Amino acid sequence: MPCKTLGTWKAAEAGGFLWDFAASGAVLATNVFFNIAVLRLATVAAGCRPPGAGDDDDPKGCHDTIYGLKPSSFLTVIITVGQLFASCAMPFVGAAVDYTSWRRTMGAASAWLLCGTTLVQAMISRETWAWVAILQTVSIASYFCHSVATLSYLPGLSLVKQEGSDELVDDEEERFKVNAASSVWAMSGQVITLLLIATLSVAAGLGPINTAALAQLLAGLFCAGVYGSIWTGSRGTSCAFGEYPATKSLPAGATLFMTTIREVKDSWRTLKRRRPAARWFLVGYAFASAGFGSFGTLAVVFMHDHMRADAATTVFTIVLVIVFAVPASAASPRCMKKFGARKTFIASVIYMIGITLAATFALCGPKCTAITYVFCPLWGFGFGVFYSANNAYWTELVPRDAISQFMSLRAARAGSLGSLAGRYRPPRLRRADF
Repeated sequence: MPCKTLGTWKAAEAGGFLWDFAASGAVLATNVFFNIAVLRLATVAAGCRPPGAGDDDDPKGCHDTIYGLKPSSFLTVIITVGQLFASCAMPFVGAAVDYTSWRRTMGAASAWLLCGTTLVQAMISRETWAWVAILQTVSIASYFCHSVATLSYLPGLSLVKQEGSDELVDDEEERFKVNAASSVWAMSGQVITLLLIATLSVAAGLGPINTAALAQLLAGLFCAGVYGSIWTGSRGTSCAFGEYPATKSLPAGATLFMTTIREVKDSWRTLKRRRPAARWFLVGYAFASAGFGSFGTLAVVFMHDHMRADAATTVFTIVLVIVFAVPASAASPRCMKKFGARKTFIASVIYMIGITLAATFALCGPKCTAITYVFCPLWGFGFGVFYSANNAYWTELVPRDAISQFMSLRAARAGSLGSLAGRYRPPRLRRADF
């Protein structure tokens, strides 16, 4: 069956790779609506009024508790637990990909688990919100594990036969294009999904809870169609992922479990010996990705508790960020071609640190809501370049025979620090700020 490859690529699987990123973007987008709904329902369950619910809305936010936690903390604790689960599971997924021929199997299993939890979360309501929110831990863990399986295909998408021989060599320009395109399609998936759900919500007059249910349902159905085409069944789809042989052999008498434990312990020394630059990239990336990866969740909590914004304002803010990230991702190959992936990556991190530090002083509370729209395009530009450059640079550094091991190690480090970022608590606002 032919596949819409979303561009012209030297590897047929590149089309499937981009479709997978588009599906992931849709899931990330619907999580915005889902997190808004959970935060709103938790606020009501704690006995408080959510933003926009009436004139007696407390500008300081809700300080009552539900299950022993503030509503904002309830949401961030769930995100934290999900990221910690993911950090523990990802090295085992990476080892399974490297030491077995289960690469496609692991990708398919994690894809369907993510799809299934997304569909079940469409049942969110006043009665079910707590347990479907807890199910978000499974969704987060499956999302990150699926990313490890998907990214294991990335280095092979830019390999081409050297002229006059059968030897495969890395085409740097193709690698930059694939990385940039994956970011573009992930962010395009987010923008399209956000705008579609917002439009349907307004047209049908849906509240935040029903909007979240609709978003999870549509995202789950879209993912089912994409994953069914590129991950499962026979390879009848031209851009479907294939199975690959193991790139490494298990030591005699060793189990996959114990080998994974040993490799996690030895990975730092392995990088020091074989790829010293990758070791320092891993440290920097862990901190940078913890902040970038938590942005969506923290933005919802920050807009709800600190800015006291309603659901529509929060969604519009996030849409603006992603809209400006798409052209930045599309333009990033030119930056990487001129300056290299390493310098582009470092510059994007420094840029985002500066912009975010400036925002902490500028966004003083509800009276500063309009200033948020000034920062949205600035954040969007940084996100677009960062997500294109970081994968391109990392694939330059990792050893070819341990791709998934170090892809999972990178994601695990980011996830472990991301769980700390997920424990954010909005600052208490002073009356003098209003």
